[in-house]
Amino acid sequence: MFGRQFNDIASKDSTLTRLTAEAKELMKLDRAFQKLLPPLLVGSCRAVRIRDDELVIYTDTGIIAARLRMLAPSLLPQLAKQGFIAGKTRVKVDVRLARKPREKKLKISQNALDGMEEAAASVSNPLVSAALAKLIAHHRK
Repeated sequence: MFGRQFNDIASKDSTLTRLTAEAKELMKLDRAFQKLLPPLLVGSCRAVRIRDDELVIYTDTGIIAARLRMLAPSLLPQLAKQGFIAGKTRVKVDVRLARKPREKKLKISQNALDGMEEAAASVSNPLVSAALAKLIAHHRK
């Protein structure tokens, strides 16, 4: 419903029509770029534009940027076949793209924690006992 309302508004304003078309083209570029990437890099970077014969790519870490600098030139001919023509690449690091940390999914049952607590009491090494106590306290939260 919202998309339909936006299209109605955008079709009445020439600036919005142009911006909508450009945004769709940029999203199409990024989708094509993502399909060419190795699985470990998918989603960790964005192809943001082609301007002055240069494909600009943003990523959130320097390690991925280094890998992209080596890989990107080999992707240019494949992108050109899809209509995205660029002769060179520029990779930029933008920490604002950093992914949010994943939510902790590991759950230890209360019975298991109780058993770990009993075991921690019988351990003679104080470092191991302290580490177990810390782990148990963390998971009881």
